Amino acid sequence: MPAPATQPFTALALSGGIALGAYEAGACAALQDAGQEPRWIAGASVGAITAALIAGNPPERRAARLKEFWQAATHEPLPLAPLWFGAPFTGPWREAEAMAAALQSHLFGCPSIFRPRLGLPGAGVRDVPALYDLSPLRAQLEQLVDFGRLNSGTIRVSITATDIESGDRVVFDTARGQRIGPEHLLASGALLPLFGPVEIEGRLLGDGGLASNLPLDLILDDLPPEEVLCLAVELFARRGSRPHTLAAAASRAGDIAFGNQTRRMVEGRQREHRLRALLAHLPEHLADDPALANLRQEARTQRTAVICLSYRAALDEAGLGKAFDFSGKTLTQRWQRGGADMRIALEQARHLPTGAGLVVHEIDTPAEGAE
Repeated sequence: MPAPATQPFTALALSGGIALGAYEAGACAALQDAGQEPRWIAGASVGAITAALIAGNPPERRAARLKEFWQAATHEPLPLAPLWFGAPFTGPWREAEAMAAALQSHLFGCPSIFRPRLGLPGAGVRDVPALYDLSPLRAQLEQLVDFGRLNSGTIRVSITATDIESGDRVVFDTARGQRIGPEHLLASGALLPLFGPVEIEGRLLGDGGLASNLPLDLILDDLPPEEVLCLAVELFARRGSRPHTLAAAASRAGDIAFGNQTRRMVEGRQREHRLRALLAHLPEHLADDPALANLRQEARTQRTAVICLSYRAALDEAGLGKAFDFSGKTLTQRWQRGGADMRIALEQARHLPTGAGLVVHEIDTPAEGAE
């Protein structure tokens, strides 16, 4: 099928995953290279950071800002190890390097994003126990993001956090008159007990992923009255490989839990869209029935396509600690993989079935090194 004459309304849904976020950054850079302008971005945790880097910069500077953020985050493990053992590329040495990188992040932090929390707790929010301080991330955001531009409405931005006391999801949305600042982004990524929550307007807020790691539903529940292409980037793949170690089994359990969370949500929205399409085609003898007027208002005839990209970690990554592996090789591989998957997604988007309703397509690429 040839490409449509005009581009659909393009939206991005970005999930959380700490260092796995390099994958979605690479995907977003590839989207920018393709000349596809997102008009709405919904993100949680590191997905909220990615959203801010995109919406808070002009198009020609976005890919560079994303790369700058992740280059600053690069933190090589055991600097002398390459001199002793040579640079490990794959296999057991590569896995050992990845695990060392994750351990180093746990012990010493990642200098541009978080650092170990020192000293006695102070008053207020500081009384909530946490291992790390996100002050370095705040400094990075203030340097790399133009918050005036982010809140200008050029791109609609929705980010999520979780009320630590009530458990409710909290949404900050620039289209609803809410101004998003550094503190909102820190709150969206404040995963207890690693990072301390942030108090905003009297509410103690933590990581958005605690409520919904991929806030795709925000977009699907408020679609514009036109054709929509939504690119959903999930950092925990539902499909994966058979685990052969305890660490791999634990990592796989996390992937399945988050990936199935997204899958169940999408299945529910597909049923809803089928019903909306049916309401748009009521039989003639029912179409003018006043008792059905409210139902007819829920009808939808526009087409919505959701393409899901999922990061499948290489088999020699750090297993359960993969989200804390900030080594240069790993971040580069994730960035490149995200870019490659996005290019596949954009190509396959041109060949999806036509017609009204919700079409969901999953890009399924094997993990690096998988059989």
